Amino acid sequence: MRLDRLLAVGAVLLVGVALAIACNDFSLHGNSDDDTALDEGSDDLYSESCSIDYGADPGCDVSNPGCQMAHMLNKDRFGHPAECDCAPVLQWDADLAAVAQAHSRDMCDRDFFSHTNPDGQDPFERLNEAGIHWVAAGENIGQASGYGVDESLVVIETSFMDEAECEQNHRSNVLSRNFSHVGVGVYKCGNGYVYVTQDFAALSFDELRQDPHEYCPSLSGN
Repeated sequence: MRLDRLLAVGAVLLVGVALAIACNDFSLHGNSDDDTALDEGSDDLYSESCSIDYGADPGCDVSNPGCQMAHMLNKDRFGHPAECDCAPVLQWDADLAAVAQAHSRDMCDRDFFSHTNPDGQDPFERLNEAGIHWVAAGENIGQASGYGVDESLVVIETSFMDEAECEQNHRSNVLSRNFSHVGVGVYKCGNGYVYVTQDFAALSFDELRQDPHEYCPSLSGN
């Protein structure tokens, strides 16, 4: 596996109540031509420390690669209860998924790799255009080549989670206690690249945490 690009951009805005926004992207290349099936396993993902079942059905069709990645996101939350500060189970949102899928396909069709598309739209403008009423949002994007779709999901998510703890990056989006909903778009391009877009959101101010984040004080607003 060769990491080709790694970029991170983040911002926090205050609009009455803390509104967390973070965007991150990366691109990598591998050397495998074969699909590797995701290990769905039969792990018990009930967190005793959080009293949350991270193995609960997020509400999507597991035959959809995006849904498979949503399960991976919740498994990552299960594996890091202190760092995610007992974040809720990410629930699948069809509208977020549609925006994410469209962006992954757009990156293929128009040959770019960025949160901002050639029309100048950033992730939050795309969510607004889709009529999604969000109060906090974040986006991770990944690009892999040399892998099948299933293996690309594993490699991309592993790369996200290999990043530093308690910093504004892909990992903090995955583990953010303020993100309760997710949509993931996965698109295999004719050039061999697999594009992944993860769009996270909180859909009401009641979902936002105001208490200090003990494990990651720098992320208390996230």
